[in-house]
Amino acid sequence: MTDFIFETINWSPFLGAPSPDLPRLVRAAARAGFRLISFDTAVIGAWRANGATLGALRRLVEDEGLSIPAVHSIAIGDDVAAAREAAQPLAEAASAFGARHVHVGGTAPLGPALLEATNAAAVVCGQANAVLAVEFLPFLPIASIADARAMIVSPETRGSGLVVDSWHFFHGPDDWPELESLRAEEISYVQFDDHPPLASSDLLAETTARRVYPGRGVFDLERFSKTLTATGFTGPVGLEHLSAADRERPVEEVARELLEASRGYWPS
Repeated sequence: MTDFIFETINWSPFLGAPSPDLPRLVRAAARAGFRLISFDTAVIGAWRANGATLGALRRLVEDEGLSIPAVHSIAIGDDVAAAREAAQPLAEAASAFGARHVHVGGTAPLGPALLEATNAAAVVCGQANAVLAVEFLPFLPIASIADARAMIVSPETRGSGLVVDSWHFFHGPDDWPELESLRAEEISYVQFDDHPPLASSDLLAETTARRVYPGRGVFDLERFSKTLTATGFTGPVGLEHLSAADRERPVEEVARELLEASRGYWPS
C-alpha cells in the first residue's frame, strides 16, 4: 500500500501565505486519510516564532496518527560554510521529528565546490540520523537525474537518494529512458503533481502557483507512476500541490480531493 505525504508547503509563508494554522493543516491531512505529512523551513519557523517547540509539533502530528518522513529544504551552492549553516536548523527539526530525509536542491553547477558543500550538509544531517534527498529542478543548475546522482557519490552522502518530482521531470531535460534507469534504492521519495499547458516561460511562477490535481493536467502520470513502480519502488509519494487558487479554498476540501485524485495511480 502506498503511503502518501500531505505536503504543507502550499500553505507556507515561503509562498506568501500568512502564518499557517498548523493544527488545522495536520487535522485536515489526518481526516482526509493521509498517514504522512511534511513541513518546510518557513512553516517550521512560523510555528517556533509563536513560542511553540518542535517537540510540541511532533506530538500534534502523532496525536493525529501521522508521522513526518522529511523536512524541506536546503539550497546547496558552492559555499561550504553557508551549506553547513543552512543544514543546522533542518537537522535539528529532523532529529526532533524523527524524519529520515532532509530535502535539498543544488544551486551551483556540478564541481568540487558544490560537492564539498553537499558533503558538509550531509555530515550535519547525519549527526541527526538523517540523510539528504536531492531534488532536480529544471530552473536550477542541478536539473537532471544524472546531476542529482552526481551530488551524492561521496562516503559522506551514503544513504542519500533522489526526490523524483513529476513536475520537474516533465519540464526538465530527462526523458523516459533516464526515468527508467532509476533503481528503487536510489529514490528517497516521489513528489506527484499535474499541470495544465504552460501559460508563460516563467517556470518558477508556473510550478509554484498553477499545479492541478493529478489527472486534470497534461502529464502522462500513468506512465510516470508505472515506470517508478516497475523499479520496485514502494516508498512514500508526496502530493506537492502548489496552487494559488487552492490556497484560498478550505484546506480540508483540498486535502481530501487531492488524495482521491492521486490514489488510483499507485498500488493500494
